[in-house]
Amino acid sequence: MGIGDRTYMRSQNSEREPWSATAWTLGVLVFVFVLGLIQESAGQHFLDWAPLDESNLRPWQPFSHLLIHDGFWHLLGNGLVLWWTGRLVEYDYGKKVYFLTLIGGSLAGALLWWLTGLGGTQQSGLMGISAGVYALMIVALMDKPDHSITLLLFFFLPVNLRVRWLIILTAIFSLVSYIFSELPSRHHWSGWHMAWDSNIAHSAHLGGLIFGWLAFRRLQQTNLSVSGAPYTTAPYTPASPTSSHPTTDAATNLRKNQAKAELDILLDKISASGFGSLTPDEKRRLEELSARLR
Repeated sequence: MGIGDRTYMRSQNSEREPWSATAWTLGVLVFVFVLGLIQESAGQHFLDWAPLDESNLRPWQPFSHLLIHDGFWHLLGNGLVLWWTGRLVEYDYGKKVYFLTLIGGSLAGALLWWLTGLGGTQQSGLMGISAGVYALMIVALMDKPDHSITLLLFFFLPVNLRVRWLIILTAIFSLVSYIFSELPSRHHWSGWHMAWDSNIAHSAHLGGLIFGWLAFRRLQQTNLSVSGAPYTTAPYTPASPTSSHPTTDAATNLRKNQAKAELDILLDKISASGFGSLTPDEKRRLEELSARLR
């Protein structure tokens, strides 16, 4: 039985849990996609201002291009990864970190995409939230390298692999595709030609991956509790001389200390205002932390 299941920890009033930030994000993306379908069927152009256009750059485009997707499969791919990794980031670090990672990764991807086209052929425009999704994936999975996951290739072929290899293969694919496809397609250099044709902005994906890695490193130095109060991680504790894996033991102790510090903040809030003062996200987080520290 978890700590949230005990009678004295239950709220008096049954609250309906609100949508998560991840669910709201997906809802907005689907809504805009439906607007795009209406636009096409009506022969209108009321969303043409949204994509990031190199030839006519406007101040809102670095943000508005996140809402537009190039077809159903583009939206579906981003939506599935967003639902998977966005919820992990939201539950582990809170809504603030979720939005900062999503938007920061998207802006970093847009910047790298724009820089890679300087002096070359301008593309039609950048659209989609892929770079932010890549950043969320790094933040969500970097501390779970040995976890095993199952991916459905082409939505029907199951492939099992460790998280570590998923991250490595994603980074390699984005880098190689950028070097041999996107970069030569945007520049006309003698001796360096496009190996294969693609309209995917791999540079934006790389920008998202880099931002996600930097964000993850920052979060390991200064964690953010679900209540939004920052606290520094516990000091490094040297491993026992008898340990056969000192680096792994130290990292495990550090994560446990972070979890205990976060749990203490939630318990202090319960002590001061009662269990009912916790938000639904904080209650879920309390359950997760209590299970992790058993």
